Formats: sequence, structure tokens, C-alpha cells
Amino acid sequence: MPQKLQLDRVSPDVSAEEFFKTYVSKRRPVIISGLLDDPSFQGQKWRNLDYLAQKAGDVQVMVEPIHPTANQYGTDVERVSTTFRAFLNSLKSAEGPYPYLTTQYSEDEPDAETVFPPPTNALRDEFPVVPRIMGNLFLQQVNLWLGKSKEGSSSGLHHDFHDNIYCLLKGKKRFVLFPPSEVKHLYPYGALSTVHPNGLIAYEDILVRADGLSKRAACKARVRALERKIDELKSKSKGKGKAKAYSKGMKALMDAHDEALDELAEATLDEQEGEDEVDDFDALMGGLDDLEGVGDGPSGSGQGKDDDDENEEEEEWKGIGHSDDEGSGDNDEGSDDDSDSDEDSEGAFGESKEGPSEPSSFSRIATAHLHQHLGIPTTAVLPATYTPSSFPGLKKTTDPYVVELSEGEMLYLPASWWHEVTSTSTGDVHMAFNYWFYPPDALDNYAAPYRDTLVWDYLREKGEGDDRSREGDGETHVGKRPRRDVGEGTSKKARR
Repeated sequence: MPQKLQLDRVSPDVSAEEFFKTYVSKRRPVIISGLLDDPSFQGQKWRNLDYLAQKAGDVQVMVEPIHPTANQYGTDVERVSTTFRAFLNSLKSAEGPYPYLTTQYSEDEPDAETVFPPPTNALRDEFPVVPRIMGNLFLQQVNLWLGKSKEGSSSGLHHDFHDNIYCLLKGKKRFVLFPPSEVKHLYPYGALSTVHPNGLIAYEDILVRADGLSKRAACKARVRALERKIDELKSKSKGKGKAKAYSKGMKALMDAHDEALDELAEATLDEQEGEDEVDDFDALMGGLDDLEGVGDGPSGSGQGKDDDDENEEEEEWKGIGHSDDEGSGDNDEGSDDDSDSDEDSEGAFGESKEGPSEPSSFSRIATAHLHQHLGIPTTAVLPATYTPSSFPGLKKTTDPYVVELSEGEMLYLPASWWHEVTSTSTGDVHMAFNYWFYPPDALDNYAAPYRDTLVWDYLREKGEGDDRSREGDGETHVGKRPRRDVGEGTSKKARR
């Protein structure tokens, strides 16, 4: 039976720079022995369900029933639309089974997500956009997780595509953790493309850069950033004796802009491969005019555009798209011919010839099998057609971390760390609030943790500028964030 490893613990008052140096840059999970120390964090109030109902009860949410036979969440069971108040009332019932509030997405447009999905949009004034401890990371999304299970219910083994700070407000959670490098033994539904140096996993259908942006979204931002620099240079060039410097600087920027447009067209063609030929200039430019939504809010305010900005596009909520590390074979575990990567009739890493039936980032290893292998208690049930001997790679994994997270603690989990979570109510419910951040790829730079500084500086400045303009008009916009375009076609369940 595998040994169960234990994580380090750190105080929540650790400096952001020390936290980055010791854990974020080393891609090391850690337990934080307390909740966020930001004055604006009021999550403790949410433990009172009546308070939550008063604060956010009118918002519409989608909740997930538990699978009737597998006895777990994160499945294809159809979600149910309800008000947050009605959902909270359902948790007060003496008899289950109970639905579960997970990540929120549109059934009609699964890629149309917000930075502050309901009900967090109604709680927006009670938590910081970027917690102090997370330093200079760039916010991708926040979520409230809420359910009820006295026996314990499982999420299934999977990984996310963003760095996670997980705040446990009520109940207890048991995490089983494996590092990203164990992807070759954990049978994801997706066909592996690469594992970036910072641990971020990319699949053939979910190709991401190391910073979580798609190549096309990054190209769009680069074009806009260069256009902004061109405008700035024009405004500064007025006056005597500046013509020569202006001419030289403008030529360099224009050349870079032309190159960025070419890269954007190429990225658009790459994403359109196998579809009808793209011969329209606007289409070829990948919806360049729709870039206005990219980067709104994260690390500035995190707030999205107005509800009527329906046609704007930005990077998809999952931060998933095309890798621009092509050719970096030294980090490509997908090209490893290691015999440990067990092959069967379902294809590489479990992708069936008809395509994956589950999100690429979910493991085909049944929760009950995982728990039995580790010798830990389980309420999950093996599917009737499941054969444990079909997954011999599980026995070849490194020893996992098994984390018992208690109420009032937090877990930092770097992007693509595999985790299975068993949630148990203590009292009435179990409740957690989490942040996802774009994974840093400049791991030696606390002040600027993303290598593509032109793109990320532009996105930060844009978000901060948009926030200032909202403050100027005296309005608060916490509702819908524009539809994103990073990694179109990925599964709506990839982030549960």
C-alpha cells in the first residue's frame, strides 16, 4: 500500500514574496493554517445560510444532483436551474440526496463564463479580488462550492488549469494529490500534448501556453498592446528635435505590429484547421475587434463589462488554448515512450477513437478504485463495467499526498496538480470559496511572474483602466463578464 505523504503548513500572515519564493515558484502545494487575512474578506459570514440567502438569494444558479449509482459529483448528470435561495433551502431538508453548487457555466454557451459567477457576483463586496498572499498573480475566476454530505461525497480525480487558493469555510475536505508529472500513470481522458516547465498540462484538444493563455488570445493582446505603444509614441513625438527618434521608434513598433498580425492570422488558421477555409479578413484576424473584454478586471478590479456587452470576446474562462511552446520536446511528456504508459484499445491515455466522453483533465480511474488502492475510507461505488486491472499504472505512481483540510484552513494548489476531493459536512453543510489564477511561468520573478511582459502588462493596465472608468461613472458592475475565446470547444466540465 502506498505511503501517504504530508504537506507543509504555513501561517496565513506569511509575506506574499516569501510565499511566492517558497511555494508558488517551486510549484509546491501547502496548507495555510487560517483564512485570508485581508480586511475585506468576510467569508466567515457566509457560514450562516440565512445570511447568504438574504445577501444573494435572488441570483439564479445551476446545481448538480449526485450520480445515482456512482454516488459522486463531477459526472454527466444534468444540472438543475434554481434560485440560490431555493438551493439553500434544499440543504436544510432532513433527507438527501442533496444537490451541489459547483462552478457555474451556461448550458447553451458552456464557454461563456464570468470572473465572478453567481452567487459570487452578489457577494462581490465581501472578498478581495486578489488576496494579499497571492502577490502579483492574475485572477482568472472565483467560485463558491456548497453541498451537504454526512458520509462524504467525491469530486472524482482530475486537475485544473490554474493555480488554486482554496478556502474551507465549513465542513472538512480530504484531498488526494499527485503532481502533474504523474499524468502518464493516471489515465486522463484527453490525449497529452505537453507538460510545461511550470507543470501546466496541455492536451491535444486543450492546447495552452505555460501562462494559461491560448496563442490566439495572446496574439490579440500583443496586437493591441503594440497599437497602444504606437499611439503613445505619436502623442510624445510632438516637438522639435524628435523627428529622427520618432521615425526609428515608430518603424520598430510598426514592424512588430505587422509581425503580431501575421502571428494572429496563423494562430487563427491553426485553430480553424480541418474546418472551412478562412478567407474573410476579419475572421482571419481572429475577432481582433472583440478583444475589448480580454483582461478586464483581474489584478486590477476583476470586474467584467456591462451586461449588454454581449458580443465581446476574451480568453475563455478556463484559460485554455494553444501552446506556443511548440517544439520544446524537453518538456513534452506526451512524447515519452515509457512502457509505464499503458495502452489499450481506447487509445493514448484513454481517449477513445470516437473522442473523449469526459473532460480531458479528468482521470478514467474510478474514485472507489483509487480509495481502495490507497486504503482510505470511501462511499464511492465501482461502476458495473469497471475493471481495476485495466489501470495498472495506478500502482506505479509516486506516493500521494493525503490532506485532511479542516474548517478555517486553506490549501494552495499549483496548476495541474491532480486531486480527488471528498467533502463531508460537519453540522449542516460543507462550504468552500476558491480563487483561480493564471499559472505563473516566470518563476524567478515575484514582481513580474509572467514571461510575456508585453501581453501581461497590457492586460493589467487595461483592467486597472477599465476599473477607474467604472469608478468615475459611479456605477458598480459585478454581473456578466464577456464571452471568452480561449480554447473553444473544450468541455464545460473541465473545471469542476
